[in-house]
Amino acid sequence: MKSKLLISLALLAALPVFCGSLFAHHGSASYKADKVIVLKQATVTKFLWANPHAMLLFDVRDEKGNVFHWAGEAGSPSAVRLMGWNKYSVRAGDVVTVHLYLSKFESNVGRVEKIVLADGTTLKDSPRGDRGEVSRY
Repeated sequence: MKSKLLISLALLAALPVFCGSLFAHHGSASYKADKVIVLKQATVTKFLWANPHAMLLFDVRDEKGNVFHWAGEAGSPSAVRLMGWNKYSVRAGDVVTVHLYLSKFESNVGRVEKIVLADGTTLKDSPRGDRGEVSRY
């Protein structure tokens, strides 16, 4: 009986060591939180309503007409749904303005702060009004 108790306690103590990574989350550490960039006249190429994050894929032209492909990560569908989003909020071909925090590591990638649709509707990624202050993490 005593050995079963010791084995059970040992297994229970070891559980977090082997399963701790299941509870890990990357947060927003890979994005520059000090500045929001605004990309106007962005043409949506695809909107992925999927876990763990909704993704906005879009093209932006520079002043010379060159097209740049972008990817914007938003919150999970369950989180942004609380902010008024749904899987049909943005569709391929829509022309939008995208506000995002740039990636620290990848070019043309960012974390969506908000999307402004052609009709002026704003889809925010978060109810926070801190505009990316580091203290929010």
